[in-house]
Amino acid sequence: MRTLRKNRKGMTGIETAIIVIAFVIAASVFAFAILNMGLLTTQKAQEAITSGTGQATSALQLQTLWAYGNTTSGEATDIIILAKLAPGNTPIDFDYSKLTVSYKNNDVLVADVYAANDFESAYNQTILDDPSAKCTVMVVQGDSDTVLEQGEEFAVLLNLAQIDATDGNIAKYEHFYVDLIPMTGAKLTISASIPGDIQSVMTLLVA
Repeated sequence: MRTLRKNRKGMTGIETAIIVIAFVIAASVFAFAILNMGLLTTQKAQEAITSGTGQATSALQLQTLWAYGNTTSGEATDIIILAKLAPGNTPIDFDYSKLTVSYKNNDVLVADVYAANDFESAYNQTILDDPSAKCTVMVVQGDSDTVLEQGEEFAVLLNLAQIDATDGNIAKYEHFYVDLIPMTGAKLTISASIPGDIQSVMTLLVA
């Protein structure tokens, strides 16, 4: 009597191991790709958050705001802004090409009053007492470059009659705005009113 035997060829252990290893490698490559995409997305999100925070927070801080007044005409004729870096912020370049200074009162709006050659690299009392340009930026404390760093103070001087000969000056009780707008970070807006009693020198705001 003959016994019929079927030819059954089984899979060896080595073949099984090779298949398993191939699946593991493929899964590892896929997982690495997903992880890499996730890390890249997280990094981009962090950069966006950091950039947004920098744009939303002004790096500049007002120290003192003065106004010079003409007691005869009863108007403010000059605005003096003393500014420094806010704590923990990176330096700000005050070069005219990297800083915009705008001025507004009830009758006048000038988008940018800061021009070339209006940066004073050292303290000058004569210019401080009688600024001749529309806008002068002066180093009050610090080195002679245009970059405002921690521990330094810059003065921004506005000659209102130079900005607008007819309506630049500010009458008593009138409100005005000055914006210091650097290339990075939020602008610093200075807003105040001229008092009813016009003096030669008036302190409007003190930080």
